[in-house]
Amino acid sequence: MKLSRYHAVVLRVSVIVLVCVVAFGTLFSLLPSGSGAAARSGVTLQGVQFSLYPEQDPGAVWRFQARQVTIDPLRDENRLDDLGRGERWLHRPGEPETLDLTLRTRRLVIDQDDNLQAQEATMYIPRDCTTLTLRSTADRPVLINQRSGYSAPYVSIDNPSIQAEYDDFTSPFDLSNVQGSQRAGATFQASPDTVCEAGRTVPRHS
Repeated sequence: MKLSRYHAVVLRVSVIVLVCVVAFGTLFSLLPSGSGAAARSGVTLQGVQFSLYPEQDPGAVWRFQARQVTIDPLRDENRLDDLGRGERWLHRPGEPETLDLTLRTRRLVIDQDDNLQAQEATMYIPRDCTTLTLRSTADRPVLINQRSGYSAPYVSIDNPSIQAEYDDFTSPFDLSNVQGSQRAGATFQASPDTVCEAGRTVPRHS
C-alpha cells in the first residue's frame, strides 16, 4: 500500500478494517500551515484494499479495492475514488461466505452510519444474474442503506427474465419488494432464451 507523505491512518471503531499493514505516523492535525494538505482535513491513502463490517448489517461484510481513499474525520466520512471493485459477502455461522453482489462506481462515499453513496453505480447479483444500473439526480444520490437496501432516483433491472426501468426506486438487498414508478416498455419472460447458472447467463438448453 502506498501512503501519503504523512503516514497516518484514521479508523472509525467498528467501521473500517484495513486489510493491510500500515504504519502510524504524524497526525493530520500536525500538518504544517500553508501546505496544500493542511487546507484539507483527513488523510489520503493510495492503492487500498479494506473491509467494512456494517454495524446495522452484522451478517454482511463489504470488501473494496480503490486507487485512493480519503478519510475525513471532520465530515465523518470516507471517500473512495476509482473503485476497482466492491463486493458484499454474506456470512452465517458454520457456513462458508457467499458473494451477494459486486459493485462498480467511479466514486463512493461511506458515511458515519456505514451507508454508501454514489452518483452512479452498477451492481451485479450473481444469484440470479441481475444487473442493476442506478443513477442519481442533482439533489438525491444513489444510496445503499445497510439496514434497508437500495434507493435511487432511477434504476434499470436486467436479468434473463426481466428488463425494466423504475423511477424513485427502493428495494431490500434481495429484491423481494421492488418499489417505484415503472417506466413503459418493461418485459417479463416466463421462459427466457437464457438462464442463470453459477452466476453467469447462458443459453437455455432445449
